[in-house]
Amino acid sequence: MDGKVGAVSTETSENTATDVRATLSETAEQHGWRRTQRERVDIYSRGIYHVHAIWRDSSTLNGGAHYEDSILLTYTTELPKTLGWLAR
Repeated sequence: MDGKVGAVSTETSENTATDVRATLSETAEQHGWRRTQRERVDIYSRGIYHVHAIWRDSSTLNGGAHYEDSILLTYTTELPKTLGWLAR
């Protein structure tokens, strides 16, 4: 893997520390998701669907959860999978 997923880099460096979280948010917004930010968790909502992105810091995703109608469908620790949910 080359360290890139779409427009989101999975590499972490001091120059991109805030870019991953901000870019994920921008991607979600472009696809119609509404974002609520609570400390280390970003909650994206669109209709009955919700995606939670849990962050260690602004550049490291601890995990992501995908919900439909408040029922957990799946959980992942992979940034590309979380990005995929928001890119639909």
